[in-house]
Amino acid sequence: MNHKIFNFLSIAALCVILLFGCKNHKLDPEGAGKGRPEAISASSNPNLNSTVGSNTQDFNELKDAIAERNRLALGNPWSDFDPTGFYLAPNTTMQISVQQLTGSTRPKILVGTYSRYSVKNNPQEFTLTTGTNNITADQYGGLVWVRFGTTATPSSSVRITFVSGHVRAPVFIKNQTTQTDWANQLSTYTASPDVILIGTRVYQVYSRTRALNTQTQDNNYVLSKADQTMDVEDAISGIDGSAAQHQPNINQRIIMTENDGTGWMFATYYRTAYVTAAASAAFTSTIGGVDGWGPWHELGHMHQQQAWKWSTLGEVTVNIYSLAVERAMGVTPSRLKRDNVWPSVSTYLANSSPTKDFNATISNGEWIRLYMFHQLWLAFGDNFYKQLHKVTRVELPVVSTDAEKMRYFMLKACSVSGRNLTNFFRKWGFLVNESVYTEIAGLGLPQPTVEPSTLNEDVGIESGSNYKIISGVNNTSLLDVTGSGTSNGTTVALYSNNSPSTLNQQWKVTSVGSGYYKLQPLHTLTKVMDVTGAGTANGTQIQLYNDDSSAGQKWVIRSVGGGYYSLVPACAPDKQLDVNGGFTANGTKIQIWTTGTGNSQKFKFIKQ
Repeated sequence: MNHKIFNFLSIAALCVILLFGCKNHKLDPEGAGKGRPEAISASSNPNLNSTVGSNTQDFNELKDAIAERNRLALGNPWSDFDPTGFYLAPNTTMQISVQQLTGSTRPKILVGTYSRYSVKNNPQEFTLTTGTNNITADQYGGLVWVRFGTTATPSSSVRITFVSGHVRAPVFIKNQTTQTDWANQLSTYTASPDVILIGTRVYQVYSRTRALNTQTQDNNYVLSKADQTMDVEDAISGIDGSAAQHQPNINQRIIMTENDGTGWMFATYYRTAYVTAAASAAFTSTIGGVDGWGPWHELGHMHQQQAWKWSTLGEVTVNIYSLAVERAMGVTPSRLKRDNVWPSVSTYLANSSPTKDFNATISNGEWIRLYMFHQLWLAFGDNFYKQLHKVTRVELPVVSTDAEKMRYFMLKACSVSGRNLTNFFRKWGFLVNESVYTEIAGLGLPQPTVEPSTLNEDVGIESGSNYKIISGVNNTSLLDVTGSGTSNGTTVALYSNNSPSTLNQQWKVTSVGSGYYKLQPLHTLTKVMDVTGAGTANGTQIQLYNDDSSAGQKWVIRSVGGGYYSLVPACAPDKQLDVNGGFTANGTKIQIWTTGTGNSQKFKFIKQ
């Protein structure tokens, strides 16, 4: 673990990537509150995409980053500043004019980018006045930003005119800037050593040299994956606009900055940063694949809630968000499985010593502790963490010690899941005051249907075993071979569970290597579940066909939490097995459809 130490503000939490009384808040129905209400978030510059780099720009006052951090119960405030598209050279004076449009407060000008350079971790900050302002850069200069926040009700707006002293910096805007325009900017605006890329949820700042070396890459793709990372981490945080506490952060973007120092990656107040040696993970297409873990992790630090992050969890709960992004990006197997974490977890859980301590320093401890949180996801799915975040925002508990934070987490984990997790926490070595377990008992909750501490990614589907495949649309209907047919082209449909059980509703699941499985109906084992014509279009019918090992007959079976799995065909890796329309009627078509998170694409495998 590499740490780069900075002396600014009173920030205590610098982050490094891992190389690695109580009400019953039951889970909402799976999938409730989906989607991110984009319109609620804003830039201080309401016309950012059309006026950045223009000499006249308008700015509206917003809630400041600290106020939003407190509302969302986070540790790190987000980036509460917007780019102007300009650069101010070292020791140069820039003249700007400020016109008050509404209200009486005025923004600040920042010169320099947080953590872009080791010699200047924080930008210069200048409070503006109405009329003419002369801003002089220090010996380092830097990109020019506008910060316009308040802890009160936002009511002011201004028009800033950049008169002299400033120069243009190259600016790439997602889905707006063309490759030709980008190349022209890089060859024209050469005075600025840094460039700016604007996504929907992120700003990216890196060197002009890096921009030249990567100018032919698909920046729209890179920014879209960074934006997706933010959206996924918001989603698992329950940021769904369902109540005032769950509105998106008004400061909708977080800056991702190339840092010229040593170390690796980090996240802290107002920014995430990536040293030059590690920056390709954040600023190339790598961010959308298996090696994107670093930026997923750092942006995860910006989402961590403090009420249940005690002292041993700084580099642990952050990866709840990393794992969520990994699933959304379709990366398999998971980091936990790739790094073979389960054997260490199994050994830890097998230790029955009454003095076993979850917080003790042990080899691989951060990954082992992460598995505890992962088991709660395996047991209860995304909604467990959505609701945990929501409850924390509503209650805003005043907790500071490890004991207080552990108690809060334990009680809320029980109330949110609707289960008594005493055995789970004892198994994991939660050595809290016995009164906490008494409080849990007082909630009067039932035991889990399956003990979460027994769950892991390695055990789920047993190759060669027989299963009924139950749909999440109603948790009773299942995959059925229509009319027990045995000919090629016989359709697979949704049907109620036959009693007594019939072979056309049971499937032999067999590994065929490389992470794929084939599924054979027990009434005709020479046939397999097949995507008609190995098609890739939404709505392609699922049928039976002779086993020929083709891509339309190979399936990735992926855990999606809560005991459910998705099935991804090799012929269409961006699609999943799907119950048409989420309908429950007998005979409903089984098809493939673009990957989603709804119940129509979730299935339980019930071993026979």
